[in-house]
Amino acid sequence: MKYVIKLEINGVDFEINTEASNEREAKDIMWETIRKSTAIRAIDVEPVANGKTMSSRFVDGLKSALLL
Repeated sequence: MKYVIKLEINGVDFEINTEASNEREAKDIMWETIRKSTAIRAIDVEPVANGKTMSSRFVDGLKSALLL
């Protein structure tokens, strides 16, 4: 059977056409198509607004809790 799967990601519509024996197989083909056609272009590090890392904020919070 032929299946047409329609997706919306952040307001952008996508349509994937597959041939499968059932809906489950069509979904599996859809996810495989998404995995194959998706690539990470970059991972950028952004500084924390106040200059403290998550671990240093955790340690500061733990210290203040122990002092109470």
